[in-house]
Amino acid sequence: MITEIDRSAFAHELRAALTRLYDPAALRDSRLIAFLGLETRADAIVALRRLLLETIESLRPGDDVPAQSRSWRYYHILHGRFTEQLTQFEVGNDLGLSVRQLRRQEKRALAVLADKIWTRYKLESAEPASAQGPAELGREDELAWSQAAFSRESVEVEALIRSALDTAEPMLQSSAVELVYEPSGGLPKLAVQLVPTRQALLNILTVALDWLDEGRLVLRAEHQPGVRHVSVSVTGYGVLAAEAAEMGSERLRVARELVGFSGGSLHHHTEPAGDQVCVLRLTLPTDVRISVLAIDDNPDTLQLLQRYTADTRYRLQCESDPVRSLALAEETMPDIILLDVLLQDIDGWELLGRFRAHPQLGDKPVIVCTILPQRDLALSLGAAGFLSKPLSQRGLLSVLDAQVDRLHG
Repeated sequence: MITEIDRSAFAHELRAALTRLYDPAALRDSRLIAFLGLETRADAIVALRRLLLETIESLRPGDDVPAQSRSWRYYHILHGRFTEQLTQFEVGNDLGLSVRQLRRQEKRALAVLADKIWTRYKLESAEPASAQGPAELGREDELAWSQAAFSRESVEVEALIRSALDTAEPMLQSSAVELVYEPSGGLPKLAVQLVPTRQALLNILTVALDWLDEGRLVLRAEHQPGVRHVSVSVTGYGVLAAEAAEMGSERLRVARELVGFSGGSLHHHTEPAGDQVCVLRLTLPTDVRISVLAIDDNPDTLQLLQRYTADTRYRLQCESDPVRSLALAEETMPDIILLDVLLQDIDGWELLGRFRAHPQLGDKPVIVCTILPQRDLALSLGAAGFLSKPLSQRGLLSVLDAQVDRLHG
């Protein structure tokens, strides 16, 4: 076994081997065989593959570890990307992540795996692997993790604002700046990740307080009919701090990312316009009700789906008879279709083909939801997504949210 090895070269070889894990020719040429002392073995290729698969599996957390934990997230990424050889899009779709977010988390998951192998085979020649891990957990990793940890909820605008104001109350009382909240009635609900959005609102409140030397801040929420967003603004009137342009940039950057988790945005400026000296505005998506048709002949599964979608923005309609499902879909025109495969009378793959060929339903996203490990087949037949049974609420809502994001751009 080679005892002196460049760490970056090891990481590069590890990714290359994992990417082509089931290609004997690629593994035969892998430098990992020598790095790991397998070159004298007659079954070196099989041994290397087994070692990598077993190390991935060793990272599987115990049942007592929360499902939303980072360790579960990294395990799912490694298992999906390399054990199952799924694409980044497929794994990201399952986890409710964009390809860009998945790439960031995949990089961290690979670092964890590399540390495990590096330590196990005593390849480290200088700094312990464990000393590198925490230092590499940057702000971007934490933000990406936060995005994956929360699902979108149906949120009252008033409740969101009041909650943020209650938290900021001590800071507001100690400030020379007056804050005036002007409630607006008749606002639609929001479809947002509540905790990140609340933190974003707190960020802009504290930045606005820093920007004003004296004066008042006016907090408003507005909605224009026919528009799919609510505007929450903090407008400053008074004397702008001389260094305002340089203050709060990091808090605003984080706030922008936090509202971006829900498809929202943040705009701000500090140039005086009349009696206004600064404006910070959050644009947050409204809670558009999404109709979902679930086709499954297992009543327990349908009950589970109803429980998972209760109190969400998804309005679920269930059908246990695949023969009736096409006519029901024509009548109700659901936004999304959840389709089981193991159906009586009509095979789920055949029903998927009928939906795809239908002149009115052909553009409706169909998510195949089955115990069968047939992701590639489902996507090749035109499914917009794939869910493996048994289902989790987080996995279901993440896949549904991803389809809504595509539907509404």
